[in-house]
Amino acid sequence: FARCFATVGITKKDRVQVTPGYGLWTAGIGFQAGVELLGAMTIPTGPGNTEKQLEMMLDLKSTVLCATSSYALLLGEEIQRRGIKDQIHLKIGIFGSERWGEKMRAKIEEYLGIETFDIYGLTEIYGPGIGIDCPRHEGIHFWSDHLLFEIIDPVSGKQLPIGEQGELVITTLTKEGMPLLRYRTHDITRIIPEFCSCGSPYPMIDRVLGRTDDMIKVKGVNIYPGQIDHVLRITEGCGGEYQIHLSKVQGKDYMVIKAEMEPGCDAGTVSERLRRNIKNRIGILTDVEIVPLGNLGRTEKKSRRVFDRRYE
Repeated sequence: FARCFATVGITKKDRVQVTPGYGLWTAGIGFQAGVELLGAMTIPTGPGNTEKQLEMMLDLKSTVLCATSSYALLLGEEIQRRGIKDQIHLKIGIFGSERWGEKMRAKIEEYLGIETFDIYGLTEIYGPGIGIDCPRHEGIHFWSDHLLFEIIDPVSGKQLPIGEQGELVITTLTKEGMPLLRYRTHDITRIIPEFCSCGSPYPMIDRVLGRTDDMIKVKGVNIYPGQIDHVLRITEGCGGEYQIHLSKVQGKDYMVIKAEMEPGCDAGTVSERLRRNIKNRIGILTDVEIVPLGNLGRTEKKSRRVFDRRYE
């Protein structure tokens, strides 16, 4: 964690507001331990209670926010609603625990006036903090002196060459308590062949596209939620939030993509653009429902993206 914080430019002068939970898992206490090792100040608010979060953020002049991306968006929208953006002191956001796309990243940065970083990790291997993107945002650096990353074919288990996309497998090199050998994360990514232009000696993986157990098959086409993230990013007028709704109609798969629209756009035009981009990029025809920005709801935890009712 301390290495992650240093990578994104956090110093001893920062005040870090930690919103992940402090229960029987690694997030809240892991973030705090990293802050303390770095020598910065921790504001251990824990999860929920948006009113209290904003009160602490203002009173203690938090400069760094650690959260899920969904909760960061919720806080950003509330700050916009109250018109207090010029009263906060945030400059850096560290978000993880779920897949979030470039459109959501841009919206959070706009609302909070910060630079955001994607932190990677899993409870079985230290928790969050085993990788993070640097200010160049070319990929997620992982700590190769502590961990061995491999990419395998998720079906055959065969190791894939560097640069090919597949399932991430991790071996711990220095972990003494519960070391793991070739642990299958179910995360879909690739090891980037090139080193980052920042000059770091640590290699990188792409931001996680999705999970093997999140993959859905519709009309014979394999779809990961991360692919929808990518399509939203290239579709003018679309926001960053979406939902995938699946059902059966006359025995056939039926999919609807609900997506938020930026203010001032025409719903019909945005709907047609998104439908066309999904067909061109993913290879499937689907219905699209465009809703106003903020209509899909916000959560303090991970956002639910897929609603599959085909087998109910």
